[in-house]
Amino acid sequence: MSRETLRLETERLIVRRFEPRDVPDILEYSRLDESDEHRRRNVDWEPTVASVRRWWAPMATMKPEEAIHWLSLVVELKSRRCVIGNVGFNAKRIGDSFQGQIGWILGKAHEGNGYATEAATALLDYLFRTVGFHRVYSMTSPDNRRSWRLMERLGMRREAHFIENCYHDSGWTNEYVYAILAEEWAERRPWNAT
Repeated sequence: MSRETLRLETERLIVRRFEPRDVPDILEYSRLDESDEHRRRNVDWEPTVASVRRWWAPMATMKPEEAIHWLSLVVELKSRRCVIGNVGFNAKRIGDSFQGQIGWILGKAHEGNGYATEAATALLDYLFRTVGFHRVYSMTSPDNRRSWRLMERLGMRREAHFIENCYHDSGWTNEYVYAILAEEWAERRPWNAT
């Protein structure tokens, strides 16, 4: 697979670039209620058609090595042919390699089915095998147990617990940092080594 194609397929999902037809599904999965602080922190667009199109349009053509700030990919559920969330990353070139952060968000109705793990696994494999990442990290608040447990399922190790380093609507919050190296990914997933 080339870097430009950026279409990853798993047993149940297609992780791919944004297309204009995805707007209604993105609006659906990004609906928030007041108590949903984790989702609110990670939805960077207003809940309008125009805002979704404006925010997502650059994602359709951005090259992985240009993802200095963030490149999001939609997560499409094959069985329903609808977008249920997104995964994304940023990339910082260091010599001949890259280092960067990954993240994910799913619509509330689709949590607890292993979709985020499946999509993040596909993305990590792509970043390590195709793009040439050396290290990938992810961050979340300690109270977002689902997210940091997912990081652990991916084989990431907790490297830091920052105290009151992020400010959100509710005030200062703590953050966990998890990471994994390319060689650790290859050891964990032997089929990566070929």
